[in-house]
Amino acid sequence: MEMRARVPEKGKIIGNLYKHLSPVTLTKILRAVPLMGRVNLFERNFAYILTDVITGEEKSRKEMKRGEIAFMPAGSMICFFLQNTKSYKPMNPLGEVTVGMDVLESCKRGDSIQIESITQLGS
Repeated sequence: MEMRARVPEKGKIIGNLYKHLSPVTLTKILRAVPLMGRVNLFERNFAYILTDVITGEEKSRKEMKRGEIAFMPAGSMICFFLQNTKSYKPMNPLGEVTVGMDVLESCKRGDSIQIESITQLGS
């Protein structure tokens, strides 16, 4: 599935999300789209936005690679990884950023990320 998001005045972010990685989590996120949140940064390891999505751990792991997108159930956060990271909390993998890593890297605390759509690839 393709996720389209944007950071106003900075640019767009496109990512591929894979249902087989965390099917329940992705279904709940799909129901909540469009999503918007203020950017927070965790030690420049990842940028994240808070959501109202509530779900548990699903095929979770603690090591993520630069460019990956994951959901952290402990904080209801969608996370965009800016570098390879070992997390203290388990995260449900969702997919990866294909366009816009430069946009994410330029984000500052207080910018907003707007997840506008998640659609089937080719739709």
